[in-house]
Order: sequence, then C-alpha cells, then structure tokens
Amino acid sequence: MALVRLCVARQSFLGRSFFRHAEAPGYVQRPWIVLEGSGVNVKVLSVAYKQSVAQQLGLPEPPKRPLAPHVRFIKDRIEDITKQYPKLSSQEVFTKTLDNWKSLNSLEKSKWTSEFNREKELYNALYKAYVEKLSPSQLESIKALKRKRSEDKAKRMSRREKKRESEDLGKPKYPGNAFFLYISTLERGDSTGKEFVKAAAEKWHSLPERTQQIYREKAKKMLEEYNEELCQWEAKMVQKGRVDLVRTNQLGGELREGIRGRKKQN
Repeated sequence: MALVRLCVARQSFLGRSFFRHAEAPGYVQRPWIVLEGSGVNVKVLSVAYKQSVAQQLGLPEPPKRPLAPHVRFIKDRIEDITKQYPKLSSQEVFTKTLDNWKSLNSLEKSKWTSEFNREKELYNALYKAYVEKLSPSQLESIKALKRKRSEDKAKRMSRREKKRESEDLGKPKYPGNAFFLYISTLERGDSTGKEFVKAAAEKWHSLPERTQQIYREKAKKMLEEYNEELCQWEAKMVQKGRVDLVRTNQLGGELREGIRGRKKQN
C-alpha cells in the first residue's frame, strides 16, 4: 500500500475525527500520524517535532516571550468553559472564551495586563543579555532562518488559499486509496484518532486478500473517474485563464514553461 498521510484527509470523515483535537486553541500540530506500508505491512509512525530556530542552528534557546494578556485569560478559563458547555466544539469553546475576554472592562483586564507587563520587563532584560552573548554571524544566521521560515509560511498560505479557491471552483476531490475506502466504513466510537487508525490498520491486515482486492479494485475505478473529471475541470480552468490552478504537466509546452518560470521567481 502506498504511503498515506492522514493530513491530506482533513476534510474527510477520518480527517475530521482525527484532527478534532488539533483545533484546540494554542495547539501546535506536532506529530502527524503517517500510515506507511507495503502490501499488508502497515504501521503507524509519528514525525519528529518541529525544531525551533535555536535548535535548528545548534544555539542555546532564547528566553520565552511572555503570553499576551488575552492568551493568559483564555488559557486560564478555557477548561472551565469546556466543562460548562460540553456540547460545543473546541473552536466554539475558544470563540466563547475570547468573547468573555472582550466583554471585560479595563479594570477586569488590568489583572492580566499587569502580569504581562511585569514579565515583559524581565523578558526584555533576559533577551538583551541573550543577544549580547551571540556572535554577529550567529545573529545573521538567526535572521536568515527566520526570514526563510517566514517565506515558507507565506508559500504554504498561498497553496492553502489556492486549494480553497480550487474547491470553490468545483475541483474534484481525490477519492483516496483502498485503505481509506475501508477505514471510511468503520465506526470510530470513543477511541482517539491514533487508536482508531491503529486498530483499523490491524483490521485491514487481518482481512482476506480477496476482500482487500475488492477495495483495491473499487479504489482503482474511483481513481480513474477522478483523473478523468480532473482533466475536464483543468481544461475549463485553462479556458477561463486560471492556468495557475492547473498541474503544469497538463499544459502545452509554452504555457508550461511560462508557469514554471513564474514559480521559480516566486
């Protein structure tokens, strides 16, 4: 079975279930669950945590910037709001907690702003001392890496925006492979996303070969239909002048080289 990354299934049933915990405020998407295997050998792996700038450059960690007043408030109250409104989604809980912050008057907010200001003064002193210990080349390396990360983030945002725009314009959805077809027939129950995927992989492993073949044949047929629909959609986009939404290998030579040239410039 080909490499499968659950991150691409966010809009599917599986994706919504698996990534529900990732919608919590303050959550940093750390390990992504990856299904990897050949034939029936399927296992669950986690990707290493994203390194900080200092870690990537092999430098000491700088002092931590204090949390903004509204973030402190949300962090302090969100658990109570979650218990108070158990039927709300994590995003709704976050929005409600943020609304509570906005409804506070200046005096009520002063508790949080005072704590922030005290810690900010200490942070400024610690950060100044930290920077003074770094060499000019180390400072330049930090700036360069931060600049690159900022550029990479902008590119990711641009890709996400194009993906949303493509979906709004009716781009066909990738149907998934045989394993995803199988897993969509299962009930998650009360298990966590990781437990659900691991159990599904074990069930898939135990299926008879003829049963797995049924899913493979169905996935193959759906993929063929998807590719045909995608080509038709891309032809419409070219007619509308939206070649930026079309795979470059589907374009004519001159158009293809022009698109590739623009991508290199960006």
